[in-house]
This record gives sequence, structure tokens and C-alpha cells, in this order.
Amino acid sequence: MSARRPRAAIVASGSELVRGDRNDRNGPFLARSLLGLGIDPVEIRIVGDAPADLEEAFREGLAHDLLVVSGGLGPTHDDRTVELLAHAAGVELRVDDELLVRIEKLSRTIAERLRRPYTDFEEGVRKQATLPVGATAVDLVGTAPALVLPVDGSVAVALPGPPRELQALWPKVLATAPLQAVLARATAPERRVLRFFGASE
Repeated sequence: MSARRPRAAIVASGSELVRGDRNDRNGPFLARSLLGLGIDPVEIRIVGDAPADLEEAFREGLAHDLLVVSGGLGPTHDDRTVELLAHAAGVELRVDDELLVRIEKLSRTIAERLRRPYTDFEEGVRKQATLPVGATAVDLVGTAPALVLPVDGSVAVALPGPPRELQALWPKVLATAPLQAVLARATAPERRVLRFFGASE
């Protein structure tokens, strides 16, 4: 009997998606990528910014081999992915000092360009440099890092919501040791091309 393929839950967060103000582009992108890698995407769930709904989605997603979350990593009060993911995983939060320096440098550049004082950004910078204990910040494209967090036999990934940032960070996430361990249990599907001649359909 062949081994079970790893299974993944995808959560796209943001009230703008639930209201229909924007279409979710991240869920389908991630599902196609995972399927091509031999991981079964079992659901794409779109969840608003309500903390109870997000935490429930994260807890249920952690029952699978992989949970991939997009959105909610920004500097504002309604960006709650990191703290709610930590709560669902049962771990504390900590400030990553190295990440803090990197985000501060980017944010100071933005503040100068907008001609605003850096103090307007300071609280948000600290927020974005705060990670669940055990999580690794993969890299930055904007000011929100991608995060990878192993959780009791599962792996949680948090990605920024803007599709350009998510798609740039996704290959780097796949290259991390926790994701490579999941991929080692996956079997990419075979691709066959069938060519028919003389058939109208």
C-alpha cells in the first residue's frame, strides 16, 4: 500500500476578500503549486479579520501536514495572523532583533520618501518583527516577512497578502528545512501528454 500524500490547508485572510472587494489570487496559486509538488490541497478557506474565526481556521488547518496562510502580516492593529497563529500553536511571541533591524531600515526609507517621521512607523515595525517562538523568518520583499513554524508534526507557513510579495517568497519558503521534510514525503504527479488525431473533441 502506498504512503498517504501530505495534505495542506490554505487560509486566505482579509475582510476585503470576504466582502468581495477583492478576489483571492493567493489561494489558487498556492493550491496549483502544492498539487504540482505532490501535496494535496484539501481546502482553500477565506476568512475575515475576526480573531475568533481566524484562530479557529488556524487550529483546524494545523490538523493537516501543512497550513499555509496568506495575509494579516502588516503593521496595523487588524493584522493579527502572527499572534493568532502563535496562540493556535500554543507558543509565545518574541521580538527577532535581527529582523527588527532589517524592517526598521526599510521603514526609515519609506518614512523619508513620504516625508513622515519614523516614529509614525515604529510601533508597526516592532509588531512585524515579532514572531512565534520556534518560527523562522524566511525573507522580506516588503516589510512583512514570510514565516515558517513547525508545530507538533505539522508545519505552518505565513505569507504576506500582496500576490507579488507572496509569489516572490514562496520558492524561498519551499527551500526551508521544514518544507523540504514535507516535500520528501510527497510524490509529484506524473505528466502525460495524449495526442489524438481525427477526433473532434
